[in-house]
Amino acid sequence: MKTNKPKAVGRSLADLKKLQSQVRQDLNPPPAPARPQARKRPRPPDPGGKPARQAALASTGVQDPVSLLDPSDRAWLRQSLRDVAPLKKRGQRLIANRPAASPEQLEQRRRHAVGAPASTPALPQASDLYVSAQVESNDIRHLRAGCGPDVLRDLERNRWPIESSLDLHGSDVEQARERLDNFLRSCLEHGLRCVRIVHGTGYGSRNGEPVLRHAVRRWLTQLPDVLAYVECAPNEGGQGAVKLLLQAVTEPGV
Repeated sequence: MKTNKPKAVGRSLADLKKLQSQVRQDLNPPPAPARPQARKRPRPPDPGGKPARQAALASTGVQDPVSLLDPSDRAWLRQSLRDVAPLKKRGQRLIANRPAASPEQLEQRRRHAVGAPASTPALPQASDLYVSAQVESNDIRHLRAGCGPDVLRDLERNRWPIESSLDLHGSDVEQARERLDNFLRSCLEHGLRCVRIVHGTGYGSRNGEPVLRHAVRRWLTQLPDVLAYVECAPNEGGQGAVKLLLQAVTEPGV
Protein backbone atom coordinates (compact mmCIF):
# COMPACT_ATOMS: atom_id res chain seq x y z
CA MET A 1 0.00 0.00 0.00
CA LYS A 2 1.49 3.41 -1.12
CA THR A 3 1.82 5.99 1.56
CA ASN A 4 1.74 9.70 0.78
CA LYS A 5 4.27 12.12 2.31
CA PRO A 6 2.88 14.63 4.70
CA LYS A 7 2.15 18.03 3.21
CA ALA A 8 4.32 19.69 5.84
CA VAL A 9 7.36 17.75 4.71
CA GLY A 10 6.68 18.68 1.05
CA ARG A 11 6.47 22.35 1.88
CA SER A 12 9.71 22.23 3.85
CA LEU A 13 11.57 20.63 0.90
CA ALA A 14 10.22 23.27 -1.50
CA ASP A 15 11.35 26.03 0.84
CA LEU A 16 14.76 24.42 1.13
CA LYS A 17 15.17 24.29 -2.68
CA LYS A 18 14.10 27.91 -3.00
CA LEU A 19 16.60 28.96 -0.32
CA GLN A 20 19.35 26.97 -2.03
CA SER A 21 18.60 28.65 -5.37
CA GLN A 22 18.70 32.08 -3.74
CA VAL A 23 22.07 31.34 -2.10
CA ARG A 24 23.50 30.30 -5.47
CA GLN A 25 22.31 33.53 -7.04
CA ASP A 26 23.92 35.55 -4.25
CA LEU A 27 27.22 33.72 -4.63
CA ASN A 28 27.26 33.91 -8.44
CA PRO A 29 25.61 37.18 -9.52
CA PRO A 30 24.82 37.54 -13.21
CA PRO A 31 27.58 39.30 -15.19
CA ALA A 32 27.09 43.02 -15.77
CA PRO A 33 26.28 44.05 -19.31
CA ALA A 34 29.44 44.90 -21.22
CA ARG A 35 29.97 48.61 -21.88
CA PRO A 36 30.53 49.66 -25.44
CA GLN A 37 34.25 50.27 -25.95
CA ALA A 38 35.33 53.60 -27.28
CA ARG A 39 36.85 53.53 -30.70
CA LYS A 40 40.58 54.02 -30.53
CA ARG A 41 42.05 56.57 -32.86
CA PRO A 42 44.86 55.25 -34.98
CA ARG A 43 48.22 56.52 -33.73
CA PRO A 44 50.27 58.41 -36.27
CA PRO A 45 53.55 56.84 -37.20
CA ASP A 46 56.35 57.88 -34.85
CA PRO A 47 59.45 58.85 -36.80
CA GLY A 48 61.54 58.02 -33.76
CA GLY A 49 59.73 54.80 -32.88
CA LYS A 50 61.06 51.29 -32.54
CA PRO A 51 61.41 50.51 -36.30
CA ALA A 52 63.22 53.77 -36.92
CA ARG A 53 65.45 53.24 -33.90
CA GLN A 54 66.28 49.73 -34.97
CA ALA A 55 67.08 50.92 -38.49
CA ALA A 56 69.31 53.67 -37.14
CA LEU A 57 71.12 51.23 -34.86
CA ALA A 58 71.53 48.75 -37.68
CA SER A 59 73.05 51.42 -39.93
CA THR A 60 75.62 52.28 -37.26
CA GLY A 61 76.36 48.68 -36.33
CA VAL A 62 75.25 49.19 -32.73
CA GLN A 63 72.97 46.62 -31.13
CA ASP A 64 69.78 47.73 -29.39
CA PRO A 65 70.52 47.75 -25.61
CA VAL A 66 67.03 46.41 -24.83
CA SER A 67 67.66 43.28 -26.88
CA LEU A 68 70.65 42.48 -24.66
CA LEU A 69 68.44 42.07 -21.59
CA ASP A 70 67.12 38.76 -20.36
CA PRO A 71 63.43 38.04 -20.98
CA SER A 72 62.71 38.44 -17.28
CA ASP A 73 64.49 41.80 -17.23
CA ARG A 74 62.61 42.97 -20.31
CA ALA A 75 59.31 41.95 -18.70
CA TRP A 76 60.23 43.81 -15.52
CA LEU A 77 61.18 46.87 -17.56
CA ARG A 78 57.87 46.88 -19.42
CA GLN A 79 56.01 46.46 -16.13
CA SER A 80 57.91 49.38 -14.61
CA LEU A 81 57.20 51.64 -17.59
CA ARG A 82 53.57 50.73 -18.08
CA ASP A 83 52.36 54.12 -16.79
CA VAL A 84 54.98 56.21 -18.60
CA ALA A 85 53.68 58.42 -21.39
CA PRO A 86 55.87 60.30 -23.88
CA LEU A 87 56.09 64.07 -23.50
CA LYS A 88 54.13 66.18 -25.93
CA LYS A 89 56.13 68.22 -28.39
CA ARG A 90 55.32 71.85 -27.74
CA GLY A 91 56.97 74.26 -30.06
CA GLN A 92 60.39 72.68 -30.05
CA ARG A 93 62.92 74.69 -32.00
CA LEU A 94 66.36 73.58 -33.04
CA ILE A 95 69.10 76.15 -32.58
CA ALA A 96 71.68 76.16 -35.30
CA ASN A 97 75.23 75.54 -34.23
CA ARG A 98 77.62 78.46 -34.33
CA PRO A 99 79.85 78.35 -37.40
CA ALA A 100 83.38 77.21 -36.78
CA ALA A 101 86.02 79.90 -36.43
CA SER A 102 88.21 80.65 -39.41
CA PRO A 103 91.94 79.80 -39.34
CA GLU A 104 92.73 83.49 -38.92
CA GLN A 105 90.46 83.75 -35.88
CA LEU A 106 91.96 80.58 -34.36
CA GLU A 107 95.49 81.91 -34.86
CA GLN A 108 94.50 85.20 -33.26
CA ARG A 109 93.06 83.39 -30.24
CA ARG A 110 96.21 81.27 -29.87
CA ARG A 111 98.41 84.36 -29.95
CA HIS A 112 96.24 86.03 -27.36
CA ALA A 113 96.31 82.94 -25.10
CA VAL A 114 100.12 82.82 -25.02
CA GLY A 115 100.42 86.58 -24.50
CA ALA A 116 101.69 87.45 -27.98
CA PRO A 117 100.90 90.90 -29.41
CA ALA A 118 97.48 90.95 -31.00
CA SER A 119 97.30 91.34 -34.76
CA THR A 120 94.07 93.35 -34.51
CA PRO A 121 94.28 97.07 -33.84
CA ALA A 122 94.03 98.04 -30.20
CA LEU A 123 91.18 100.03 -28.80
CA PRO A 124 91.40 103.72 -29.71
CA GLN A 125 93.85 105.58 -27.54
CA ALA A 126 91.84 107.77 -25.20
CA SER A 127 93.02 111.22 -24.24
CA ASP A 128 93.80 112.07 -20.63
CA LEU A 129 92.69 115.66 -21.17
CA TYR A 130 89.32 115.13 -22.85
CA VAL A 131 86.35 115.56 -20.56
CA SER A 132 82.83 115.41 -21.95
CA ALA A 133 80.21 117.83 -20.71
CA GLN A 134 78.23 114.93 -19.27
CA VAL A 135 81.16 113.58 -17.23
CA GLU A 136 82.24 117.06 -16.16
CA SER A 137 78.87 117.64 -14.53
CA ASN A 138 78.41 114.08 -13.22
CA ASP A 139 80.86 111.19 -13.69
CA ILE A 140 78.72 108.69 -11.79
CA ARG A 141 77.05 107.47 -15.00
CA HIS A 142 77.62 107.70 -18.73
CA LEU A 143 75.47 106.86 -21.77
CA ARG A 144 76.89 106.79 -25.28
CA ALA A 145 75.21 109.09 -27.77
CA GLY A 146 72.59 107.24 -29.80
CA CYS A 147 71.70 104.71 -27.06
CA GLY A 148 68.26 104.71 -25.50
CA PRO A 149 67.72 105.50 -21.83
CA ASP A 150 66.62 101.91 -21.20
CA VAL A 151 70.26 100.80 -21.66
CA LEU A 152 71.39 102.85 -18.69
CA ARG A 153 68.27 101.98 -16.70
CA ASP A 154 68.77 98.23 -17.16
CA LEU A 155 72.41 98.58 -16.13
CA GLU A 156 71.47 100.45 -12.96
CA ARG A 157 68.81 97.87 -12.09
CA ASN A 158 71.26 94.95 -12.37
CA ARG A 159 69.54 93.47 -15.40
CA TRP A 160 73.00 92.61 -16.71
CA PRO A 161 75.07 90.28 -14.46
CA ILE A 162 78.76 91.12 -14.10
CA GLU A 163 80.71 88.54 -16.14
CA SER A 164 84.28 89.65 -15.46
CA SER A 165 86.20 92.17 -13.38
CA LEU A 166 89.51 94.06 -13.58
CA ASP A 167 91.25 95.42 -10.47
CA LEU A 168 93.64 98.31 -11.19
CA HIS A 169 94.89 98.75 -7.62
CA GLY A 170 98.66 99.28 -7.58
CA SER A 171 98.83 100.48 -11.19
CA ASP A 172 99.98 103.90 -12.35
CA VAL A 173 98.21 105.72 -15.17
CA GLU A 174 100.18 104.12 -18.03
CA GLN A 175 99.93 100.63 -16.55
CA ALA A 176 96.23 101.12 -15.97
CA ARG A 177 95.75 102.26 -19.58
CA GLU A 178 97.50 99.18 -20.96
CA ARG A 179 95.74 96.77 -18.62
CA LEU A 180 92.35 98.33 -19.35
CA ASP A 181 93.00 98.15 -23.10
CA ASN A 182 93.97 94.47 -22.95
CA PHE A 183 91.07 93.63 -20.65
CA LEU A 184 88.41 95.27 -22.81
CA ARG A 185 89.85 93.75 -25.98
CA SER A 186 89.69 90.29 -24.38
CA CYS A 187 86.11 90.89 -23.22
CA LEU A 188 85.05 91.89 -26.73
CA GLU A 189 86.76 88.86 -28.28
CA HIS A 190 84.95 86.50 -25.88
CA GLY A 191 81.56 88.19 -26.21
CA LEU A 192 81.30 89.51 -22.64
CA ARG A 193 78.78 92.30 -22.24
CA CYS A 194 78.78 93.52 -18.60
CA VAL A 195 82.13 93.91 -16.82
CA ARG A 196 83.46 95.79 -13.80
CA ILE A 197 86.50 98.05 -13.50
CA VAL A 198 87.85 98.56 -9.98
CA HIS A 199 89.93 101.75 -9.98
CA GLY A 200 89.83 102.58 -6.27
CA THR A 201 88.82 105.78 -4.55
CA GLY A 202 92.30 107.30 -4.77
CA TYR A 203 92.32 108.67 -1.24
CA GLY A 204 95.60 106.86 -0.57
CA SER A 205 97.51 108.55 -3.41
CA ARG A 206 100.36 110.96 -2.75
CA ASN A 207 98.40 114.15 -3.37
CA GLY A 208 95.14 112.75 -2.06
CA GLU A 209 93.44 113.09 -5.48
CA PRO A 210 91.65 110.12 -7.11
CA VAL A 211 93.83 109.98 -10.23
CA LEU A 212 92.75 106.61 -11.61
CA ARG A 213 89.08 107.27 -10.90
CA HIS A 214 89.02 110.35 -13.15
CA ALA A 215 91.31 108.83 -15.78
CA VAL A 216 89.39 105.54 -16.15
CA ARG A 217 86.02 107.24 -16.39
CA ARG A 218 87.31 109.71 -18.98
CA TRP A 219 88.74 106.88 -21.08
CA LEU A 220 85.50 104.93 -20.96
CA THR A 221 83.51 107.88 -22.32
CA GLN A 222 85.77 107.96 -25.40
CA LEU A 223 85.61 104.26 -26.32
CA PRO A 224 82.95 103.50 -28.95
CA ASP A 225 82.50 99.92 -27.67
CA VAL A 226 81.35 101.16 -24.25
CA LEU A 227 77.61 101.76 -24.41
CA ALA A 228 77.19 102.92 -20.81
CA TYR A 229 78.68 102.75 -17.34
CA VAL A 230 77.39 103.40 -13.84
CA GLU A 231 79.06 103.63 -10.48
CA CYS A 232 78.81 100.35 -8.62
CA ALA A 233 76.62 99.74 -5.60
CA PRO A 234 78.34 99.61 -2.18
CA ASN A 235 78.38 95.80 -2.20
CA GLU A 236 80.06 95.80 -5.65
CA GLY A 237 82.78 98.38 -5.01
CA GLY A 238 80.91 101.63 -4.47
CA GLN A 239 82.75 104.80 -5.50
CA GLY A 240 85.88 102.82 -6.28
CA ALA A 241 84.41 100.85 -9.21
CA VAL A 242 82.20 101.15 -12.27
CA LYS A 243 80.35 98.50 -14.25
CA LEU A 244 79.94 99.00 -17.95
CA LEU A 245 77.98 97.53 -20.81
CA LEU A 246 79.96 96.66 -23.93
CA GLN A 247 78.84 96.61 -27.53
CA ALA A 248 77.86 93.17 -28.82
CA VAL A 249 80.50 92.10 -31.36
CA THR A 250 79.77 89.36 -33.87
CA GLU A 251 82.45 87.44 -35.67
CA PRO A 252 82.61 87.69 -39.46
CA GLY A 253 80.27 85.21 -41.13
CA VAL A 254 78.00 84.83 -38.06
